[in-house]
Amino acid sequence: MDASKLKVARQRLANEYEDLTQSLKRGRLAADEIKVENTEDEEGDLARLRSIEEAMEALDRGQYGECIRCDDDINEKRLEVVPWATMCVRCQEEVETEASSQSAMAGLERDGPEL
Repeated sequence: MDASKLKVARQRLANEYEDLTQSLKRGRLAADEIKVENTEDEEGDLARLRSIEEAMEALDRGQYGECIRCDDDINEKRLEVVPWATMCVRCQEEVETEASSQSAMAGLERDGPEL
């Protein structure tokens, strides 16, 4: 990825990071006012925040746009849509399929008949 595209990616990540931290702060202030615990949305936002931090670290190391699983380049169009992506589409799909299978198996173990 050329330097100008990396600069654009860094700016997009920085903007997303700032927007997300502001959103989390507003959500926490509102939660404090109504005495509500963390929500799943907040957990998802915190996970995305960490993903953005990791992408910015990858930029600093010169590894932005490399799949952390197979080391192939992540498609630039994917990075335009999800600038914090750490895996290529193929690896992301494999991980999601594995997670889905494990979740389904765990559900069967909990709900299945006892012998």
